[in-house]
Amino acid sequence: MNVSSYYERKKKNGLKFRLSFVLLFVFASFIACFAIYMKSGEVPEKPDTEIVSITELESTEEEERTSTADINPIAESAARDESYFDSCMFAGDSLIVGLGAYGLIPEDRIAANIGMSVMSINTTPLTEPDGTEILAAEKINAAAPENLYILLGLNQLGSYTDEQLLAAYGDFIDSIDREKTNIYIISVPPVTGERETDEDRPILNSDIDNFNSDLLKFANNRCVYYLDLNTVLKGSDGRFREDYAEADGIHFMKSTYRIMLDFLLTHVYGE
Repeated sequence: MNVSSYYERKKKNGLKFRLSFVLLFVFASFIACFAIYMKSGEVPEKPDTEIVSITELESTEEEERTSTADINPIAESAARDESYFDSCMFAGDSLIVGLGAYGLIPEDRIAANIGMSVMSINTTPLTEPDGTEILAAEKINAAAPENLYILLGLNQLGSYTDEQLLAAYGDFIDSIDREKTNIYIISVPPVTGERETDEDRPILNSDIDNFNSDLLKFANNRCVYYLDLNTVLKGSDGRFREDYAEADGIHFMKSTYRIMLDFLLTHVYGE
């Protein structure tokens, strides 16, 4: 037997065995690494989350608001066009009645009577064109306007305390469905200097100003919007401008109603 050839064959077989073992180890390592990679590459399932829109967040913020002191009186905004009033109603006394009388606002968007006051609006019904009677709040809630503008307070000012007037004002606001309707309180307008000195029924602008100051606080506490129309209608003397007023020193000329409506269109919250 050739010893050298025997050891050479044995050496070759050993090399083949070690090479096979190395290849097997490399293959096994590759399989293990691939499995780890695939497992780590799996996209975890995302937990169910509720998507909340910006509008919903803003709505929630408004629902949680406890005062409007930070936004009242409502500041000037971008002007809305006349179609804005299609989604509005107006409640109040003869000053609101004039909007319909001059054809500026349709009668079905008005809930007002001559002589109406905050002390009577909750109990005295309106008389509709067909002769039927309905309370102002019932008419408003049936129409469900997006916005309600209220102008009340001059009638019976001085006959009751501000606290009594505002308590009745609060009862009226509470009767409105505020889930559907935003409420804007319009400040009581001024009167002319001549009306302040009227012998039979004088009305003082100082009394109106004091009431409006309380009305602003009331609006803040009730979380409704407040519009300072009073200042817009005053002259440099702090009284109702003569060229804006009818002869009685209280009621508006038609051109004054246009000033009022333009003011409302440029003082819309959130615009």
